[in-house]
Amino acid sequence: MKPSVAIPTGALSALACGLSLLALMPTFALAADSPLTQAIHRLNADTRQTREVRLSDLGITAPILLGASDARRELYLPVPAGVILDDATLQLDASYLNGEGGRNTLLLSLDGYPVRAEGLSEAQGDASATLGVDKAARDNGLVRLGIAWSSVVSRPLCEDDRVIGNVLRIQPETRLNYSYDASQLRDVGAAWAALPGEPGILVAPGSLSAASYDSAWRLGVALERIGKHSRILPFPAVQDSVDLGSLRIPAELLVIPAFASLNGKGPHTLANPAEIGALLVLGQTPNVQADLAINDPQLLKAINQSLDALQSQVQGLDTTAASALTQWREQHVNAALASAGTDNVSLALLGTRPVLMIAPQSTDKALSLLGSAWSKLARSRQLTVSEAQTPLSDDGRVALSRLGGAPGNFDVASRFDWSTSFPLGSVAYDGRLPVTAVVDVSAAPGASATAPVASLFFNDFLIGAQQLTTDGASQRIQAHIPRYALGSKNTLRVSFQRQPVSDRCLETPQAFPVSVLPTSHIVLEKTSLDDGFSGMAARFAVDTQILVPQAYLDHPASSLARVISVADSSGVSPLRAQLKVSADPKAVVSPDKPFLAFELPLKDSQESVQVDEQGRLRINHKDQVLLDVQPLNQLASLQVVQTAGQHGLVYRALGNQPPSLAKPIVLTRGDVAILDNNGAVATFDTQDPSGSLLIGREEPKGLDAWRKPSLLWLIPGGIILFLLLLLAGRSARRNRQ
Repeated sequence: MKPSVAIPTGALSALACGLSLLALMPTFALAADSPLTQAIHRLNADTRQTREVRLSDLGITAPILLGASDARRELYLPVPAGVILDDATLQLDASYLNGEGGRNTLLLSLDGYPVRAEGLSEAQGDASATLGVDKAARDNGLVRLGIAWSSVVSRPLCEDDRVIGNVLRIQPETRLNYSYDASQLRDVGAAWAALPGEPGILVAPGSLSAASYDSAWRLGVALERIGKHSRILPFPAVQDSVDLGSLRIPAELLVIPAFASLNGKGPHTLANPAEIGALLVLGQTPNVQADLAINDPQLLKAINQSLDALQSQVQGLDTTAASALTQWREQHVNAALASAGTDNVSLALLGTRPVLMIAPQSTDKALSLLGSAWSKLARSRQLTVSEAQTPLSDDGRVALSRLGGAPGNFDVASRFDWSTSFPLGSVAYDGRLPVTAVVDVSAAPGASATAPVASLFFNDFLIGAQQLTTDGASQRIQAHIPRYALGSKNTLRVSFQRQPVSDRCLETPQAFPVSVLPTSHIVLEKTSLDDGFSGMAARFAVDTQILVPQAYLDHPASSLARVISVADSSGVSPLRAQLKVSADPKAVVSPDKPFLAFELPLKDSQESVQVDEQGRLRINHKDQVLLDVQPLNQLASLQVVQTAGQHGLVYRALGNQPPSLAKPIVLTRGDVAILDNNGAVATFDTQDPSGSLLIGREEPKGLDAWRKPSLLWLIPGGIILFLLLLLAGRSARRNRQ
């Protein structure tokens, strides 16, 4: 047995007191810091990001209507993959009408789990609801909102199509609000998938270099192709005006002159670089709320200069606070600035936001990597992309699944629409055009003997339909795609219709499955390209020159939005195009490949549409003047022209104020479009104003087909003539015998 050692009571008390002092030392150290230092430390620790995703951001700009006796819809709202969500709420903005006097039930579910059920029996009313969303990380990067609407009328009406007065309206303002820790973003691919509906692209202040401008428009077009409308954010410069309306500055920071000068409301003119650095530290104004940045040396220099000026002001007041600001720069800025080496794409904090830094010289490789083919392999915060190519088709067939159309099974009670959308330039990469749509489907039998019908629509033109055999076997629907249906952006839609059966109200109509199979595809063929917008989209898929004046690089905030909108709508591929800058806006340019020109004179172009700076518009057809009107403003023309043996598009603004092009441009059949703020006001064909050429090329063969006999009729005609001569010869021989 070991002998015990007695410790005096006084010694124990002294030891306990010492341990207590050691435990309190961090508190004493924190208390020793000045209020300014503590405020900067709090900014350094705060990496929380707040986001809002609306249905309108996802392209749903009109209310969603749910009617009939049983209607269901699932909506998918993107969130950062694998990241815990904080304070997440889903606000459903909806209303209902109850004109049939029935019993209506609204059931809401999140990620497949029912969370709210409510009966709505008034003549009309509000169906809005606020749902709490759990914190769990979504590995697929989606929050799934399920909406089920059930309406049972008191009268014995068994077919849901007859009940038209009980409707649920879901507004595009329906939104998901959440916050997350930006430091939890795992990799480049997750950050790309988590981009908001209107991501900001940060560029250098002042006039851009050609490389940065080229990178920015490519990135903007790539974002448009995935349904996101980018905002161009030049980094703030001295004498720029910023809005301080939503700026919140901690009181401890007001001792610094740069922060004190920003302590106001409304517009403010930046007086010095330190104020720009203060805006970057706070990260609350839209001017610095970027999600992507062009990794340009000019931009990195401007960021460093603004923070150095702010650091100098803090150093003169409090050296400890200056050290805290140095730590903030190390965590919130330096990682982004250090990505100027061999890394083509990197994820870093820039101020308070996670930003994807993209090197200008490797933008095309970065976009190929982040495309649908390779994005799941971007599993690092810093990537050097030596090569990344988009897979191309060799046999003229492109699977619809590659174009975004997800195959699968769908339950259909009365009607269901399946669709996929794609730009023409993504498939017509070598001059081939879509000529045939092939959709492979299968359907299960239902209670009715009437076979379900599948109808094919291409850009809302019905191109084919077929009754389905309901035995679960695969069957093919093949339809010709007429040339007039092609556009720079295309949507292929398959509409399934079943006949619901209720057996005189003794049964409830049930849904039965149909499938769109992975073998569905479109067929491409090389064909003569017309001189309209669809022909230009096919040419642009191969190679394109983007021709802009130097003034566009001097004003990137306005001109880049214009170039991105027009290039996206006309089918220009961001992976196969070159930017060419004209230093003299009056010098005549002569492109050597298909081109998209902006407000530049072209050599011997013979433009059908002529505009001038006074807003006069003239439209000609050969020697005939179709339109002569003036003055016009906030309009622009986009037309197909030929110059130096090359086909191209030329954009020209009418008057002194060009349109903002706030909404996507939809180009239909023709070669001239007049644009305003909301897109294409009018589209027409100056080469075929009456449409006679279109009629001759795409004229359907109906009951009058006998009037235009085909040469193929000569084959059976020759056989019949041969048989008649043979019979006549035999008859003559019999007569002689």
